[in-house]
Amino acid sequence: MCIRDSVHSFVYNGNTYEIVKENKTWVDAAACAVSRGGILSEINSQAEQGAIYESVNAAGITASNTIAPDGGGASYLWIGGNDLTTEGEWSWDGNNDGSATQFWQGTSTGSVVGGLYNNWGNEPDDYGGQDGLGFAFTDWPLGVAGQWNDVDHTNSLYYIIEYVGDPLG
Repeated sequence: MCIRDSVHSFVYNGNTYEIVKENKTWVDAAACAVSRGGILSEINSQAEQGAIYESVNAAGITASNTIAPDGGGASYLWIGGNDLTTEGEWSWDGNNDGSATQFWQGTSTGSVVGGLYNNWGNEPDDYGGQDGLGFAFTDWPLGVAGQWNDVDHTNSLYYIIEYVGDPLG
């Protein structure tokens, strides 16, 4: 169940987004997104990245409420990427249905797939088997706020839902 009172909504490029200030694992956040008619956000451009970053900073988030201890102790929000199926094959699968678009191959020395957008810090590093994609809200030793980091998908973090169009309006 998603708590409606803990949501900050915004629109970018015709799509509606919700920053959900409720702690869930990556899998549970994806399930919540689907139950609400959306997916965990898939970021496909620098402009979209910038709009999300600006909105995350305007959402009134208390950084200490969404920390990934294995992510340098920084604060993160779940977005729709993971490498749960095959280590090092980072894909957009924001509804967790296994039908995914790979955007990155490997670790921090890896490479972009198909020219798709990415915004990793000096990551991913698979530290301790990290398989969920976190959007950093604060800096960490290998990156800065706004960049992406692989963190353990069982962390309990806030998350970002994306809807095509405006299903909420």
